[in-house]
Amino acid sequence: MSSDARKFLKGVTSGYLVMIISLLVNLWLIPFVLKFLTRPEYGIFAIATDLLAWLSLANLGISAAFNSKGAHLLGSKDVKELNIVASTTFFTQLVSAIVIILAGVFVTINPELLFGSDVNADNIELVVVLLVSGYTLSFIFQPMNSMLIASKQIHIDNYLKFGLLIIKTSLTVILLMNGFKLLSLAISSFVATIIITIVTWIRVKKSLPYVKISLNLWKYNRFTFLLKKGVWFSLGGIAGILILRMDSFLIGKYISLSTVASYVITIKLYQIADTFHQQFFNTTRPFFAQMFGRKDMKSLSKMYNITFYSSFAAAFGIGICIYLLNRWFVYLWVGSDFYLGDTINMLLCLNFILQASVLPNRIILATTFFKIASHNIIRFLEGVVKLLASIALLYYWGIEGVILAGLISSLIFSNIVLNIFTGQFFKEIAWNKLTLILFISIIPLIIIFVTNNQLRLVLFTFLIASVFVFVWRKIRKQNINYSSVDLNFVGLIKNILLK
Repeated sequence: MSSDARKFLKGVTSGYLVMIISLLVNLWLIPFVLKFLTRPEYGIFAIATDLLAWLSLANLGISAAFNSKGAHLLGSKDVKELNIVASTTFFTQLVSAIVIILAGVFVTINPELLFGSDVNADNIELVVVLLVSGYTLSFIFQPMNSMLIASKQIHIDNYLKFGLLIIKTSLTVILLMNGFKLLSLAISSFVATIIITIVTWIRVKKSLPYVKISLNLWKYNRFTFLLKKGVWFSLGGIAGILILRMDSFLIGKYISLSTVASYVITIKLYQIADTFHQQFFNTTRPFFAQMFGRKDMKSLSKMYNITFYSSFAAAFGIGICIYLLNRWFVYLWVGSDFYLGDTINMLLCLNFILQASVLPNRIILATTFFKIASHNIIRFLEGVVKLLASIALLYYWGIEGVILAGLISSLIFSNIVLNIFTGQFFKEIAWNKLTLILFISIIPLIIIFVTNNQLRLVLFTFLIASVFVFVWRKIRKQNINYSSVDLNFVGLIKNILLK
């Protein structure tokens, strides 16, 4: 087995191990936390966590550009240029942290702007200070994590996540039991971030000794290169927040903080599934980038097609299963009062499938810098349309309107356009991939119009079987030359997926 194959397997297995442990811990921890916090307090923490996503925009996407560029340089083994680009990124990130600190001060002084006028929780200012401070520290050292991932040491990053989980969970439990309430979540996050940041720095110094971070290596021309690419990543980051992070804020602002808690609980299984799905396919990012750095377009094309079809099949199958189980899961987990209903459950299922299915397209476009401006403009338009449509539909249909707005914008912009873009990159026809995405529109029709449970089960079974047979045939067509060293890693993925 090649070195790349071993690293990929380590990344996947360690990632899933951490994910499963995190899943079990969170499933236990959330009901435990709800014993000590009110619903509005839990809603406040959910919204405050989403605030951190907005703060990540402070560096204008430079770290995101470094993620791809660093992998390109590692693929071409240009250590000198890697040190220059890494140093430029690190010190630019350090300056950008000032913006985060100022934003944190503003929210601390005016918490009602974020949490609504009915906010009422002890130590909310200190909670915001601790969360922002911890995030600022991790933000500054983010390039260190990027280098671990770019060098295909994804398993190391996963071990660090496991350490973070242990520290946060232990501190949270201890502090909650000692009466710290909402403050316990912020303190545990802050302390864990400090410890993991120190460990990350040490690990990079030991495993990548040739990487030198020095202010003398900061170069203006590299900064402008990263900024030109990063601005578009930053625009995509804004889009990601509008698409994935605004729901809780809108629900808390226009409905209630208590409803935010119910929404977070109802969507929890889909969020867990999204983490499960991304864990495998995000592991391919540095491999995509390094293949592109070597100009190995044949392997890149095969790898993309395998990951796209397998990604869609996984998202589709998992989404249907969660739809069928979610009500009973919420009932048994925290109680029936937190379940928001079957209609919202169905919409969340479709939203999960659409968002997950487009992940391989976003990975290939980001790691190759292909149509970087158009890609992120499309994502931004999707986010803006979703936000405006959510506000409009929220008054008529409540939470259902918010989720429906996301479905419509995702289908029009990301799912159709991004598949066309990747088709252009590989000079392939995107129709087969678009057919799969449009095919899932049958799901709500089956659920809404078919009232006979037996007929619904038959139609669901036929739909699922059709999707998997189609995907299987597409993956089988990606003929792999197993005698080729360059295709060894691609062959490994195909073996994993087909066996």
